[in-house]
Amino acid sequence: MKKTLGFFLVFLALACISFVYDKASARESSSNRRTPIVIAVERVGPAVANISTERLISQRHVDPFFGSRSELFDQFFNDFFGQSQKQMVERPLGSGVIIDEDGYIVTNEHVISRASKIKVRLSDGRGFEATMISSDPISDLAVLKINSPTPLPYVKMGTSKDLMIGETVVALGNPFGLENSITTGVLSAKNRTMTFSSEYGDIKYDGLIQTDALINPGNSGGPLINIDGELIGINAAIVNQAQGIGFAIPVDKVRQTLVKLFNFRELNKIWFGAQVEEQDDVSRGIKVSSVEPGSPADKAQIKIGDYITKIDSKEIQDILDFEKYILKKNAGDKLYININRGGHEVRVDVKLEKAPTPSIEKLAMEKLGLFVQDLTPQLAKQLNLWWIKGGVLVAGVQKSSPAAAVGVKEGHVLVYVGQYRINDIEELGALLKIMQKGDIWEVGIVWSDKFGEHQGYARIKVR
Repeated sequence: MKKTLGFFLVFLALACISFVYDKASARESSSNRRTPIVIAVERVGPAVANISTERLISQRHVDPFFGSRSELFDQFFNDFFGQSQKQMVERPLGSGVIIDEDGYIVTNEHVISRASKIKVRLSDGRGFEATMISSDPISDLAVLKINSPTPLPYVKMGTSKDLMIGETVVALGNPFGLENSITTGVLSAKNRTMTFSSEYGDIKYDGLIQTDALINPGNSGGPLINIDGELIGINAAIVNQAQGIGFAIPVDKVRQTLVKLFNFRELNKIWFGAQVEEQDDVSRGIKVSSVEPGSPADKAQIKIGDYITKIDSKEIQDILDFEKYILKKNAGDKLYININRGGHEVRVDVKLEKAPTPSIEKLAMEKLGLFVQDLTPQLAKQLNLWWIKGGVLVAGVQKSSPAAAVGVKEGHVLVYVGQYRINDIEELGALLKIMQKGDIWEVGIVWSDKFGEHQGYARIKVR
């Protein structure tokens, strides 16, 4: 009996040792599987947005016998079918990435181009309807906004300055509508220049990141990250008929464009009145480079050379932090600003105002030679541009004016000026105010005629 009991105890001890060993091996195996790529994807994945859009499309019936009938029958066909149109709804898929907890999303402009409705779904299943803040078709970047009752996961922005050829990169997005997909590869090259065809004509991209991580349709607008989970680029395009070659817009160029897009909203809605610039040492804050006389900043005695380090309780390290924070505010709101002035901490209070502007119609005529008015939904329908949400209608063009010289005509609709999407005459006015004599501004125009809908660009020299 004692001998049997002894064998049992030895067996039990061996079993326990084996169990502990197997459990430790499993832990070690699991640990080995949690590679830096897995950790980076876990960190960034919740911030990737699946974007779907709805577009209203005007489609004319196609006559397969055009040119092969008599004029009489052609007239009959045109009378019966020529003006017939059909509205369809597309739901193209793309990707985006959340860049802060307030719900700002960066994506490619072509992903949301001409969208009548933009929907966003996150990896946790939550869905939102997004608002387009602004976009720039030349840089192929757009900013969207979703509203959540709780802070949203977001990706940390890296830098393009220290990119290394051969380092591991990960592309995230929704290729072919397959949500939450990733591909891995290496950074193959920097500073590539490529030209791609788009509905705006050929677009030239400078300074692109090249990677062999697969970037398929639907990945557009999604993040390209490094092994630390930092955003280093926005997936932009693939080369047709080539395998293993993808491109992304580098994050430093993304940041530069975002500053312009966010700044437009600030410029349009509220007046701070100080220009700022970034420093290499971000811990010092942002430096005030100019102050407008009579502006809120001037009234608060902010001076050139001051360093803004904090607004309310928000640490300010770059212009993007500054722009995004002020975007939340309205005219009449008060900001409590911490300033480093000659090594001493100073606190000032700035009450934001709505900037006074001269007559927008007068500015448009003086600087560009345009008679302008808001494009209302009724006017858009009359002009067969019902798919456009917002814009400024050219009601007339002065002879021998800058606009006339580049072919802008009555009935054209301004939808972009410079980097900025304009929705109404007030937004155009904000830009007209900063135009200087001799400046050249690129404007995006749409119009419709008997041949269909058209989009184009013109470069206008301000007088």
